[in-house]
Amino acid sequence: MKVAIINSSPEVYNLATHRIARYHLAKGDSVSITKSGALFLPDVWDAEKLYFSCIFTWDLPQLVKDVNLMKCRNIYRDTPLPIEIGGPAATALPIYIEEATGIKPATGLDARFEHVPGDDYQMVFTSRGCPRACEFCIVQAVEGRKMIEYDEFPVPAGKNPWLGDNNILATSWEHQELVVEKLRHVRNLDINSGLDDRIFAKDPDKYWNLYSQLHLERWRFAYDKPDQKEPLTHCVEFLHSRGVRYSEISVFCLIGWPGTTFEEGREKLQYLVDIETSPYPMRYRPLDCLTRDYTPPNWNAEDMDVLFNYYGVPWFWRKYKFEDFKVNFKQIAGQQSERLL
Repeated sequence: MKVAIINSSPEVYNLATHRIARYHLAKGDSVSITKSGALFLPDVWDAEKLYFSCIFTWDLPQLVKDVNLMKCRNIYRDTPLPIEIGGPAATALPIYIEEATGIKPATGLDARFEHVPGDDYQMVFTSRGCPRACEFCIVQAVEGRKMIEYDEFPVPAGKNPWLGDNNILATSWEHQELVVEKLRHVRNLDINSGLDDRIFAKDPDKYWNLYSQLHLERWRFAYDKPDQKEPLTHCVEFLHSRGVRYSEISVFCLIGWPGTTFEEGREKLQYLVDIETSPYPMRYRPLDCLTRDYTPPNWNAEDMDVLFNYYGVPWFWRKYKFEDFKVNFKQIAGQQSERLL
């Protein structure tokens, strides 16, 4: 069978597409992986089965167009073309997809593909779940709150290998030791969802002694909720005491949560600069958002752009005062773009 797999969130690595590909290759099928917008390639247009995988909800409108385009091929077929739709975005908006395409998407984790082995995955999961259940996060809908640990998992490969676990520190200590032992030789490893500061801060020596054995790209944490400020500060102070520089500490910071203001967002980001970390501003979007450039109520788009550009680029906040940057935002950002060309 000729199978085509379309990554409908083409800007990022999509692990699911590679797992599905290996699943079908093991069955002897012919497989191709492509991105949305390349549907007229022979490997896709002539396929006998299609998969669409979408990570971000703002990519769903294009997915819907692509699916409906491929459904038009049924006019020329004796049997309908099998099409499957999945991914975190499908879990977030299954009704939207079904009403727009007539196809009920898969939601949550798909048991068929969750444990497909591979030696070239750039991203792997050693566990699933997160007990936090944050209102702005899709993880609880996709994976649940109960932690599930995998004893067998591939080792990530490539120049930027990822560990995708959404809360590795919430797993058992035995599991964490297993992960470190298995991944200790992976270079430039990115624990991309970060380390839970509320757990790390309870015993920083313990977690440092374990995770410093890895060749980490950087230490990642998050500052989304007010109750994270104190434990995060403790984590950062500890890492500094171990010689870790600001550029090696990246902190995801949610900005634009309903009811918050521009000044509150700026205060959070400035605090991360003041305690010597590298902020990573994260734009709040509702879980059913179909627009990438979402602007929260009582905010304006330019304020969001200023915050994200200033605090998201260390070169800016190390060179300019915020007030000067805000006044000359477009000019300074333009000069930086020219400098990088």
